[in-house]
This record gives sequence, C-alpha cells and structure tokens, in this order.
Amino acid sequence: MSEPRGLAQRKLDVLAALSTNRDLWIATADRRGNPHLIAVSSWWHDNQMTITTLGTSRTARNLLSVGSARLALGSPEDVIVIDVALVGSVPVAEDKRLGDGFAAAVGWDPRTIDPRWTFYHLKPLRIQAYRGYDELPGREVMRNEGWLS
Repeated sequence: MSEPRGLAQRKLDVLAALSTNRDLWIATADRRGNPHLIAVSSWWHDNQMTITTLGTSRTARNLLSVGSARLALGSPEDVIVIDVALVGSVPVAEDKRLGDGFAAAVGWDPRTIDPRWTFYHLKPLRIQAYRGYDELPGREVMRNEGWLS
C-alpha cells in the first residue's frame, strides 16, 4: 500500500476529479426518510455542482422538499462523498448560458431530450475523499462549506 495522502493532495485530487468527472450518484430522501438513489450527469463550476433530472422525478421532488442530498463519485478504492444543499433550480430551457455550459461539460444537452428537465444547483457543505481504509482518518477536505487547510 502507498502512504496516505495529505490534506493538500486530497483537495487537489478532489478538484481534479470534480472538474473532469461527468457522472455521479445522487442520494436523496423524502421527508419520511425514504431513500432514493440515481446516477446523474454533473457539471462542477463556480464552486458548485449542477445536475439535471426530470423536474417531476422523485429526485427532484426530494431535493425541493428536503433541500439536501449526498453525492458520490469514484470507486470504493478511490471515493469522493459530498454532502450538498440545494441553492436553486431552473428549467433547462430558461437559461441558455447554463444549458450551453452544461452540454459542453457533460457531452449531451438535456434541452434536446425534454423541456421538463430542470437544472439543480448544489452547494457543497462537506467533502470526504479517501482511497481505501488507510485513508479513512483525515478523510474530510471540506467542512461547513469551507475547505480545510
């Protein structure tokens, strides 16, 4: 096994993964705590994550009702887990700049699929990054919306 990464390297690795990753898992729950998990395309920009899904989907309803979610990307050997808060949403057809940026970043355009799709802007509150059990200690790279140093 290699030596566990330090905080600075983990942060760099997280930012690199966020800027190049296009797909991740989003876990939401309704007000009763019933969980729901789907894969979504994502775009990291302006220090937030933008995802899209059908505005009538269970994920959309949970996000709007509860206002929080958990994102995960990577593999069990190299995972990033992000707790997020919903900061806004906009139907895909209503923001051309956002739609163009999202399409360029992820390689497909939800505006061409169904006008009922919606963009959801998610602000990271806490980020954990670890490669296997050796990196569980010190896995937090962000807490209370601030990068640790």
